[in-house]
Amino acid sequence: MRRKLTKTERKIVYDKCSGHCAYCGCEIPFKGFHVDHVRCMRNFEYMDESIDTVENMLPSCGSCNRYKSTYDLETFRKMLSGIPQRLARDVSTYNIAIRYGMVEEHHEPIRFYFEKIQAMAREVERSKGK
Repeated sequence: MRRKLTKTERKIVYDKCSGHCAYCGCEIPFKGFHVDHVRCMRNFEYMDESIDTVENMLPSCGSCNRYKSTYDLETFRKMLSGIPQRLARDVSTYNIAIRYGMVEEHHEPIRFYFEKIQAMAREVERSKGK
């Protein structure tokens, strides 16, 4: 069973992405943001002391947290990448929106917001070292 986070711990998790969802990057309010366990507590292979720690938590918007569910990051990434194909297969309105230029598909690999800000931080550190 997961423990209740303290206010300090919630603030630490929230600040990891400066008030943005770690996955999609949308701004999220402090009150009501979701705390996601990167490695899910329900996956028995991960049942150890390091699961229910702030280090294993990221801030998330509700929709990303619900969609990620208990999946690991690579499964979540794969699920997101498949959305356009599933929409094209199942939703005629989506196909109409594509044909009229109202929706544009992008086929670049999914990069989560937290990965982008980590890469930027590494770049800043590299430039300081020059």
